[in-house]
Amino acid sequence: MRLLIVFAVFWLISVPASAVDYRWTVGFAQGTTEAIIRNKDGASLNIYCPAGQIDTTPGMFLTSDKVRPRPQEQIIVQIVIDDENHSFSLREAHFKASGRAGLNALYSLVEAIVKSRSKSFVVEYPKFGSSERFSLLGAKKALESAGEFLRGCSD
Repeated sequence: MRLLIVFAVFWLISVPASAVDYRWTVGFAQGTTEAIIRNKDGASLNIYCPAGQIDTTPGMFLTSDKVRPRPQEQIIVQIVIDDENHSFSLREAHFKASGRAGLNALYSLVEAIVKSRSKSFVVEYPKFGSSERFSLLGAKKALESAGEFLRGCSD
């Protein structure tokens, strides 16, 4: 019986924990607030607001191992939340919300993320025939609202 208990303990210790939930996180450093989500494939979406910087233009970074744009390549992404399409033009992996149109697009995206009742959303890369799925778990807590998260950021 002891041998069985010892074996069971060693087996439990050696089995890696696989329960990972992919939640939105928020952080602040050097005058910039960031809300970040990663998925199981290692892709990430980072929405940032540099309200404490000289250049207060907000934006986002999208990274994916499935998509490898050339340096400075312009790519179009579609972020689909609750069947609503939010289209962005990225330079490589970066969108900078310059001008009123860019700021409005980012504001609308953050509002859609916060107000969504879905469990996830999709980022589509039409040029590459690829997509990534991200969780919305913790998004409302991390972003609060577009007005709150993007406060102090402008073009």
